[in-house]
Amino acid sequence: MTEFEKKIYNKHLAVSRSARNKAFKLKKDFSNFEDDAKYLYIKKISIFFSKYPEIDMDLYFSAPYKLYLDVEYFDLNYFASPRAIKSYSIYKQELDKLSPDKQLEDVKNSLKFIAKYCLENNITLDKYICHKKIGIHPEWMYHIKLNNINLYSLMEFPNILDSINELSEEDQYMLFGKTQKELFNYKTNYLQSNLKKYLKVAIRKINGFIENNLKNN
Repeated sequence: MTEFEKKIYNKHLAVSRSARNKAFKLKKDFSNFEDDAKYLYIKKISIFFSKYPEIDMDLYFSAPYKLYLDVEYFDLNYFASPRAIKSYSIYKQELDKLSPDKQLEDVKNSLKFIAKYCLENNITLDKYICHKKIGIHPEWMYHIKLNNINLYSLMEFPNILDSINELSEEDQYMLFGKTQKELFNYKTNYLQSNLKKYLKVAIRKINGFIENNLKNN
């Protein structure tokens, strides 16, 4: 049994117990677990996550509990089925529709990710938006696709929507699941939100933090 499969089992355990306000202890001993009938479901889920690394594992296991409050427990069989994928998609869409202010925690986590990425790649914050590695697109676009960052966290970077608009419609769907026209609403919502004030200050602080650390290394 792989470490990734063990992680999946324990993630399902943690989410399912927490959703019912029950205590839990993560499983450490997986001896002979491959002989358990549940391993087949773990294997299917593992293949699914490996094929679609952009899927947020926490959200995947949490989604049905958020959507179907009258259901107490979703077993591994459920999460190995198309029903779980549908639940994840519906819940993700609901989260995307939340106002910018209700996505503050996700934006904070995104900024931490961006700061760490800049330091690891020895680049200043202003270089982040054009930084490329292997792919043909800037890395921030893949970070969006992989759910590493929230799009609202980039709203103080110049010409974000213009960069998206330069992509073909096919690439827009591949990277963002939406077209530039749909994403324009993000900018409108952002400009009318309290998040704007927070993000302006946060960007300045993170920029200074990154520059200081790069100078000292």
